[in-house]
Amino acid sequence: MGRLLVTGGTGFLGRHLVAQLREAGRDVRVMARSGSDTSGLEGAEIVSGDVTRREDLATALEGVSRVFHVAAEVRDDQPAETYDAVNRRAVELLLDLCHERGVERLVHTSSYFAIGRTGEPRMSADQVADEYWTHDPGDMHDAHEQSKYDAEHELNQRVSRSEPVLALLPTMMYGPELRDVSGPADLRPGNRIVAMLAEHAAGRYPGLPGDGEQLWNLVHVADVARGHVLAMDAEHDSGSWPPPDWVHWHYILGGENVTLRGLFEAFGRFAGVAPPAAAKRRKGLLGKLLGPGGDPRSPARYAMDSHSWAYSSEFAAADFGYQGRSLDEGLGDTVEWMRAHGCL
Repeated sequence: MGRLLVTGGTGFLGRHLVAQLREAGRDVRVMARSGSDTSGLEGAEIVSGDVTRREDLATALEGVSRVFHVAAEVRDDQPAETYDAVNRRAVELLLDLCHERGVERLVHTSSYFAIGRTGEPRMSADQVADEYWTHDPGDMHDAHEQSKYDAEHELNQRVSRSEPVLALLPTMMYGPELRDVSGPADLRPGNRIVAMLAEHAAGRYPGLPGDGEQLWNLVHVADVARGHVLAMDAEHDSGSWPPPDWVHWHYILGGENVTLRGLFEAFGRFAGVAPPAAAKRRKGLLGKLLGPGGDPRSPARYAMDSHSWAYSSEFAAADFGYQGRSLDEGLGDTVEWMRAHGCL
């Protein structure tokens, strides 16, 4: 099957993916930025590089037959240029290089941001979206969301040319991290849900945005990693990949749809922490600068958290056997891990 390249292998999802590949005895190369924490990645080859540099990507691709492109800028409030460079232009560079070198398969880790929010005004509050849902280009919260949308457009162009590429769209990931963590400050940016729960447990969460009834799709990170492997390893009698009988060129990898209030109530059952109250809105200039209530969330993040992001993974289940666990199933080991790592 040959060597696999994982970009972003030191991140939240990337470490789980590398661990699953190594447990299966696969030959894995991880591309990591210089100075990255590579502890816990024993057994994988580590190559230093930056995904925004063509020469670094070219070096990382030497001798590689398949690629998982997991690297992305996921931190809030970064410059628009940073999001564009990492989340869009780097994808274009990698697609070009993989095509030139005849890479057998490329799985690109996209995001639910690429297809946009759900709920009113475009659909009813309790309706969920699937792969046929398309983003309203006029409803972007910030440059991060825009960059994920733009990257998928580029990948779709390659699909139309029958190149062996596929996009996977994880929803809101949570779960244990496969690295040393000694408190909330050590959490990876991609583990935002656990960071939010840890901040609430410490009395620092600024309160529920919106009415708390917005639906979020929450998925355990290990399930997302498993979905990546299932999609990459799929075979078809025709020998082509993605298999010609698959319904879509991108697939949602999600878990359970729950209200934001329901998330905190479930967390409370496992952690013994009462749910938060609604955030207080502060009007005027200070509120605009600091966000509603003067809390540290930017206006864009507050707006995102106030909206619904509810999705179905039925197509991924039907086409390559993906399944996400329920929130109660996933929160159990997550809370145990939080207790053991200074996050609760």
